Amino acid sequence: MYKNVEELKSKYKIIFDNINHSNPEVNEILSRGFAFQYDEDEKEADVLFLGMNPSFTGQKQVGSYEWTREWTRGKDYFKPFFTIEEDLKVEYSLDIKWTHYDLFAFRETKQANIKRLLMSNEEGRVFLFQQLEVLKERLLQTQPKVIIASNALIRTFLGMKRKVDEKTQTEVGIWLGDWIKFDFDKTIGTYVVNQPKELKGTKIFFTSIFFSFTYFSFMYLI
Repeated sequence: MYKNVEELKSKYKIIFDNINHSNPEVNEILSRGFAFQYDEDEKEADVLFLGMNPSFTGQKQVGSYEWTREWTRGKDYFKPFFTIEEDLKVEYSLDIKWTHYDLFAFRETKQANIKRLLMSNEEGRVFLFQQLEVLKERLLQTQPKVIIASNALIRTFLGMKRKVDEKTQTEVGIWLGDWIKFDFDKTIGTYVVNQPKELKGTKIFFTSIFFSFTYFSFMYLI
């Protein structure tokens, strides 16, 4: 388990330093370096906003870097997170602490390229899975009460769409499915983690409609 941002950064650096993909499009993405959010108090976060990967504008922040929750204040993508925090404080007198990180640290705006360039070949799948191994550490480090997953493809990487291929009769789409498992709770209408034990009871909402989370936050964080 990493102890600080430098140890976390070194884990990503090892992964990115040891991949040399045969596809020039992939190598162009890799040349951008990596990026991730890290908050000193992430262990105390009530809510984790889970994204897919950092975007790339091509205009600034060239090279590998990390950012903090406070750095995101005022930036368009992160505005709903702060709005939720403020709404809960005003309407319910509820103080929450949140953090955000992505499944992957490579920088690419078109998420369709994850399927096209990385999920479609062994080199790419290994590269993705190595980053998911880091994700496991991050989830165990944070142990949030609630996870808000903003991308439907996240279900796939959490192993929620694993199945048996009819042609080969082998199981596919496992990804992290052997490590993390969920039950669907019909009462609350969402998934609840039952494995690993460190995350047992964590609720996970798959949604891109952030404002709807205010009500759920009140229910599960008080």
